[in-house]
Order: sequence, then C-alpha cells, then structure tokens
Amino acid sequence: MAQFVKKENLTISIGEYEKDGQTKKQWRTIGEIISMIGDDGKPYQFFKLWGAGGVVEGKVFEQDNNNQGQNNNQQQNGIQQQYQQNQQQPQQGGYQAPQQQPQYQQR
Repeated sequence: MAQFVKKENLTISIGEYEKDGQTKKQWRTIGEIISMIGDDGKPYQFFKLWGAGGVVEGKVFEQDNNNQGQNNNQQQNGIQQQYQQNQQQPQQGGYQAPQQQPQYQQR
C-alpha cells in the first residue's frame, strides 16, 4: 500500500496589509500537493485545487532534463513562434474578440 509522506499548501497572494509599520502579503490557500511513496518505493505527487467549480485533481511530473540545451531551446522557440502566430491570426472556434463595428456616415 502507498505510504503518505506530506501535504503542502498551494497559496496565492490576494492582497497586502500593514502591520507594525511593515507591508505584508495576505495569502489564500487554493489547494494542496500530496507527496506519497508508491508500492514500488518510488516517490510521486498529486495535487488538488479548490475553486468555485469544485475540486480539480492532477498529477505532478518531473521535467525531462535529457538533452537540456538544444531541446529546451527548440521547444521554447516553437512555443514563441506559436504564440506570435496566434497573436497575428484571428482565433477560430471558441471565444473570438468582437470585431470593430463599421462606421456609418449620416446623409
């Protein structure tokens, strides 16, 4: 049976306040990361996010660090190119920004 290791809170800053003359951040917990050790002895993690739509669960995976230099640069360049293309082309499907209304001239 898997063995529980620890829980960690996922938090976001939702504002600031003054206390004793110092500015401090106000934090809100939005979920948790759970660390476990599987039956095979390998550690693993999963998370839960709490929101208005209910609880979302997911897994945490280590980044693949093989061939770091060239592959990471290629991936980043590909992501940048895709982002730039998306900025230049109108979206198809899903939400589309409203088009500018034509200007009518009075006669």
